[in-house]
Amino acid sequence: MLFLVASNTQTGWVYLLSGTIFGALITGWWTSRRALRPAGFRLWVPPSAPRGQGFSATMSWSFASRGYPAYWRPLQGLTLDQQGRETALLEPGARELRIWLIAERRGIYNSIDGEITCYGPLAWFAARRALAPELSQPLHVLPRRLQMSQQAVQALSRGALGERRGQPSGQGDLRRLREYQVGDDVRSIHWASSARRGELVVREFSQGGALQLVLCWGCHPDCLHQLEAFEEMLDWVHTYFVHARESGWPVQLLAPQADGSWSRSEQAEILAGAGLWATPAPPPWNDVEGWARLDFWLGPYPGREVRAFEFGEQARPERRLA
Repeated sequence: MLFLVASNTQTGWVYLLSGTIFGALITGWWTSRRALRPAGFRLWVPPSAPRGQGFSATMSWSFASRGYPAYWRPLQGLTLDQQGRETALLEPGARELRIWLIAERRGIYNSIDGEITCYGPLAWFAARRALAPELSQPLHVLPRRLQMSQQAVQALSRGALGERRGQPSGQGDLRRLREYQVGDDVRSIHWASSARRGELVVREFSQGGALQLVLCWGCHPDCLHQLEAFEEMLDWVHTYFVHARESGWPVQLLAPQADGSWSRSEQAEILAGAGLWATPAPPPWNDVEGWARLDFWLGPYPGREVRAFEFGEQARPERRLA
């Protein structure tokens, strides 16, 4: 019928061609939308990853698209680098894919917002749906780990940040032998005594040259708008934390809370959820024996009890972190 109309009218061929193209586009859009039926998506991620660095993750799914490849990409906070592409290709019939994600923003992620796309037969008018895969565990995106200057590394190694001196690898004098407890370092087990007693026995040392470090941070009330400087400050807190841990020192983090209290933790994950709260004064420090403390402050540091580094526009030049 269309052929007869087209052959007997002056503009019929134009209408016929336009109708054919329009029908093909509608068919392609409908086919893509019908084929895209995502289900059972899950993303296996590590417990933590530094900001700005990539990490490997595994995506699994029960169904993506029917008969056509699909593409998934994260939308906020993370980017995907799949051999130079920003989308992950989900082949028809596949059920699992190894992907490489880069954390762009610090925080705690209980889900990762994303989008799945299917282009169908014509690769026009693709069907898209929002898709946030279920995470295997919360992902803690930590601050960056920066490169410390050689002078700062040497100062940290000598224990120059606090009152302690000596080699950081030293364990001090042997105080006694005691029964093994959960969490003790297996390197401290005294195997000869353990064999005689029939139970594990560990060495307990007095605190020798090993530095025990407390890292604290805060923000002057007038500097709450300096978000970039706040992230830089946390980068340095994390850098000192990692260097001290790699040296075998006990390290604690002292973080301000929204209600004015202070939270103490030995895990770096507390840095992922650190908020920018006004802290008019640092927490009191009674010079606990065997521990040194180092403060990082956004704006002028209000305390004098411990050594501190200042960040931001109002930081004094002599108190900036070199």
